[in-house]
Amino acid sequence: MIEKREKKYLTWFFILSYLIFWLLLGLTGYLISIEVSLLIQNIMKNICAWTPTFVILIMFRKLYPDVSLKEYLKMHFMKKIDPKVFLASFLLQVLILAAAVLSFFIISNKPLNTITFIGASSIIPVLIMSLTSGALGEELGWRGYALNILQKKYVPLTASLILGLIWGFWHLPLMILSGYSGVELAYYIIAFMVAVISTSIIITFFYNKSKNIVIAMWIHFWFNFLLRIVEIDILPLLIYTSVGYMISAILIVFLHNKELLMNVQEKK
Repeated sequence: MIEKREKKYLTWFFILSYLIFWLLLGLTGYLISIEVSLLIQNIMKNICAWTPTFVILIMFRKLYPDVSLKEYLKMHFMKKIDPKVFLASFLLQVLILAAAVLSFFIISNKPLNTITFIGASSIIPVLIMSLTSGALGEELGWRGYALNILQKKYVPLTASLILGLIWGFWHLPLMILSGYSGVELAYYIIAFMVAVISTSIIITFFYNKSKNIVIAMWIHFWFNFLLRIVEIDILPLLIYTSVGYMISAILIVFLHNKELLMNVQEKK
């Protein structure tokens, strides 16, 4: 069960993660408006994504009064992960993207030989941006802290749904700034939320197998990176991808219901 103290700090973690993110995002928008260099813009965008980790560092003494930062990092990064977990989660996401792209071309009635990918010169920058933004910046907060606290009270599936909603709406300013409006914006928000909540379930399933935050970062990275390598308008791609992640999450829950519907304390 979540103690009153833990519940209070978890609430403050979420509040600060939202407030600091929006403040940093506002600063980034201002820097873009005064036309600072593209490098500075990209650095600021990455800094925004690190907000959950910044909040952990700010609150660390309150959250973990008896643990040093070195011990905390060791606890989250040094546990053994079965290589099959890396492979399975990677192949699942590649399959989802392939199905999404195929669906786009079939539904759009476009020949598959017209598919294009980002240029070779863009691969490294996109890879670096995908890795150093959300993948590395968010997970120590969302999964390393929040998910573990939520799983003290809720079964993994419920904890995933709660965190998925909070994690998804944390991105709301980015959705509003996506460039879409009206019905298209509504579709974008719905698809994004479905994808994020489904990914939250998938991350929880794989993360609970080792309690090593690297696997959460790994899945988060591939989610971001794979969406950027195909040159398709992001809205239809996100819609089809979100359906793929939702189906995958449902199948995982169906096939591994004991792992996702049993309280963490009951497993011990």
